[in-house]
Amino acid sequence: MIWHRCSLKLPSLFGPACCGREATTYDRARKAWLCPEHTKERLCEFCQLERAWVRFCYGEHDVMCEVWLCADCAGFR
Repeated sequence: MIWHRCSLKLPSLFGPACCGREATTYDRARKAWLCPEHTKERLCEFCQLERAWVRFCYGEHDVMCEVWLCADCAGFR
């Protein structure tokens, strides 16, 4: 089994450094693996600028898919 490490950059004394904890979730917006603690900080998969606020599920070719969107991209005002 392949083990992934959290690659979210955190500020440190020597500049940004990877978290390094064991990752469980792949964030498509950041194109990086995240540990359980940092999955709450996912980015919007459409604009990739804002924090994701809602998980949007949809069906495509008989397969259920999901994307994480910010409030503006999801259509909430």
